[in-house]
Amino acid sequence: MNWSSYRRSLSATHGILIGLTVYVVLTIIKLSAGYIFHSSALRADGLNNLSDVFSSFVIFLALRLAHRPADDDHHFGHIKFEALASFTVSLVMFYIGISVVKESALRVYFNDFQTVDLKSIWIGLLSISLLFMAYRIISLIAIQTNSIGLRATAKDMLSDLFASGGTILATLASAAGYPILDPLISVVIGCLIIKAAYQIFSESTFTLSDGFDPDELETYRQTALKHPKVLAIPSIRARLAGSKVYLDMTIEVDGQTTVYDSHDITEEVEQILIYTHHVDDVDIHVEPHE
Repeated sequence: MNWSSYRRSLSATHGILIGLTVYVVLTIIKLSAGYIFHSSALRADGLNNLSDVFSSFVIFLALRLAHRPADDDHHFGHIKFEALASFTVSLVMFYIGISVVKESALRVYFNDFQTVDLKSIWIGLLSISLLFMAYRIISLIAIQTNSIGLRATAKDMLSDLFASGGTILATLASAAGYPILDPLISVVIGCLIIKAAYQIFSESTFTLSDGFDPDELETYRQTALKHPKVLAIPSIRARLAGSKVYLDMTIEVDGQTTVYDSHDITEEVEQILIYTHHVDDVDIHVEPHE
């Protein structure tokens, strides 16, 4: 692992640990307060955060595994463990979201309502404050490290922010004499969890199936064409493995160019792509331009 990859790995690990700490604190507070103050929305939010504890721990382990060096069984390294972890997290979130929707819908159907203690609002405000700070930090680290695991965590935290806002609305509605809104808002929270799960599921499966953004690929093409001796690029493809980008392209140079000069050109293009776009691995083939 080079120094740049090591720093990205370390930053991503720190980001996950921040999220894990916040989620553990919020899970304990929300589940306890949900039963004390008779708030199903707060309990649903607490269960959501409990799934986040599991998700963050899985991603933390995956980040540690993903940056292990290549071995006899994994010639390209273990980097796809990060995408696999995000995929697993999405399945857990689907289960939690569906469970919350089912339980809350049954409470509405059987008219099982309880008046929520107004004091639980303070839990919601605390949750929003902690989640917002953690979301900003983790989003920034996710951009810097290009970590699919951290992006999944940031998306999850954004849905958690709306969920915490929902618990405040549920508390106010219950205190105002509309206790039915407490389980109804719990249904909304469950739907938000399912929506976040679908987004994470889509991104992780896109990465695991070697999907790649065509616009970003075109950016790489244009960067390589800026080299004065690169006359054309007939073929270019890329794939993601966790936060790493593997690029494979064919360039055309003047047919009179020597083997040694062609080699120098590929080295120069590789360095340009690595330092301009932080591509981790570039494989360039040379063909004569006709």
